[in-house]
Amino acid sequence: MTINQTSRHMKQKQLMNYALGFLLTCFATGVYAEPQMSTLERIASHKLINIGYRDAPPYAYKTSDGHVVGYVIDLCKDVTESLKNKLHINTLVVNYVPAPLTMRTAMLNHNVIDMDCSVNTDTVKRQKIVLFSHHYLSVHTRFATRISTNIYSSFDLAGRTISVTKGTSDLVNINRLNRLQELNLLILSQPTMQESFEALSNGKSFAAAMNEVSLKELVESSEDPASYQISALALGAPQDLGIMMRHDDEELKSVVDASLDSRFNRADFKQLFNQWFNSNLPDKNINLHIPLTAEMYKYLTRKM
Repeated sequence: MTINQTSRHMKQKQLMNYALGFLLTCFATGVYAEPQMSTLERIASHKLINIGYRDAPPYAYKTSDGHVVGYVIDLCKDVTESLKNKLHINTLVVNYVPAPLTMRTAMLNHNVIDMDCSVNTDTVKRQKIVLFSHHYLSVHTRFATRISTNIYSSFDLAGRTISVTKGTSDLVNINRLNRLQELNLLILSQPTMQESFEALSNGKSFAAAMNEVSLKELVESSEDPASYQISALALGAPQDLGIMMRHDDEELKSVVDASLDSRFNRADFKQLFNQWFNSNLPDKNINLHIPLTAEMYKYLTRKM
C-alpha cells in the first residue's frame, strides 16, 4: 500500500469512527426520546455528560493510552464537578466524543454533545447559532513557512499557495487579507489543522495559517522544527476562545461561566496554565514555551 493510499485509508477510517461515534452517542443519550428535557435535566437523569473534543494539543487531545487530556479538558473537568454539586449527584460519567470542526454545531444542536471543549473562536456569526462561555484564551492567526523560502510578510505571500483549515476563523482572516491587500493567494482549505500543516511540510503550500498556539505545537512536533519560522505578523484581530454550548442553554452556560471564573481566580491557576503551555506536554515531549503574561492573566480573570 502506498503512502497516499495509507493516508486515504486512515482518513476514511477516521470519518467512519466519527460517524459511528455520532450514532452510538445518539442512542446512548436517548436524544430523540427526550427532546423536551433541558441539558441539566438530562444530565441529572442519566448521570452522564457528553463532551466534544478534537485532537488539538494543548487544548484537547487523546494520548497513546486512550485518555483525553488538555487545557480545555481540565477546565471542563471543573465544570463537571460544579454540575455534580448543583444537581446533587455523586457520580457523573464523562463521555468524550470526537467532534469534527464541520460537525460541532450540528452535534451540539442535536444533543449529541453537551459542550464542545476544544478550539472554538467566539464570533458574532457563531453567536447566532451557539452559546460561548467566558473566554479561556485569546490568540492570533499567524502563518508558518520554511525558513528557506524567505517569506516574512503578507506581501511575500502574494501569488502563492497558503493552507488553512476549513470552518475556522483563520480562514475568514486569510480571505479578508487576500481581498484587502489583493494578494491573489491560492487558498488550500484542509479538513484539519494537522492536514493544513502537512500541506506545508509536503510542499503543497508555501505557508500554513492557524491560531498561533496550534501552529507552534505542530512546528515543535515536526521532524525538523528548526526549518520552520512563525510570522511575527498577526493576521486579523485577536481570537477569543470559549467553550461552546447549545444556543438556548443559558442554564448550563451560567454553571460553566461560574466554574471558569472560579478556576481563573484560584491560586493554582498559573500552575495549570504552565502545565499546558510552558512545560512538556503529556505524551508529546514538547514544550511550547508560552508563559502566562500579566496581560493574559488580567484578560482571563476579567480584571482589565
